Amino acid sequence: MGRFFPKFDHHRYWLTVIAVLAGLIGLKLLITGLAETFLYPLPFLGGWLKSLEIIEFINIPLFALLGLGLGAACQWLPAKTPLPAKALALVLSLPLLFFSSYALRYHLWLQRLTAEANLPRQEVRAMADIALQRESGHRGFGGYYITTTKMPILPQSIAELQRMNEDQKWFRSELTHFSGIEPGVFSLLFNGAGWGIRLFYMGLALLTGIIYFLKGLAWSHAQRLHRLVQSKS
Repeated sequence: MGRFFPKFDHHRYWLTVIAVLAGLIGLKLLITGLAETFLYPLPFLGGWLKSLEIIEFINIPLFALLGLGLGAACQWLPAKTPLPAKALALVLSLPLLFFSSYALRYHLWLQRLTAEANLPRQEVRAMADIALQRESGHRGFGGYYITTTKMPILPQSIAELQRMNEDQKWFRSELTHFSGIEPGVFSLLFNGAGWGIRLFYMGLALLTGIIYFLKGLAWSHAQRLHRLVQSKS
């Protein structure tokens, strides 16, 4: 760390980084919670908006603020600090901010299942893991994230959860019956559409964060020069 970070005001730098990241994660969780409570439960419209993950467009201003804030915080680093060292906080912060909304959605989903089943949360989570494993090959948050790429609206009761895989097979067989297209084609379409939406939001977040990080760096360099001029005058 010493090679990348020579002497600098590390307390002020890391406090700024933590404050910016914590504030933006808190804001994103608040917006996600409001969408899950009031927007997505709306009949017809809510399910369609959830399938598009429309609330993730909030990534544009949030990641702009993240990049700008972390870039501006670099004014507390020495001028000769390498760019990879300056970008380290951004690299660590991007996935934390991006996945925070999905982590909250996973928590709220388990919470709804637990309330409906009136069972201990640990038991409900174990049943959810079995269903996610069957559908995606993974358990926990990873299984939830993968499954929701092809099933944006997951079962809201234990009974629905236990027959989730069978319901999906029935739905695809019905589509095959009416269209004559093989079920595998629909699976590819649903998976492709879900991952396409996720990758679009990931790319949008990454690009926005990098662009505004560079803007923040430019501002921090201007601030450093301004202080240097003032010190000599």
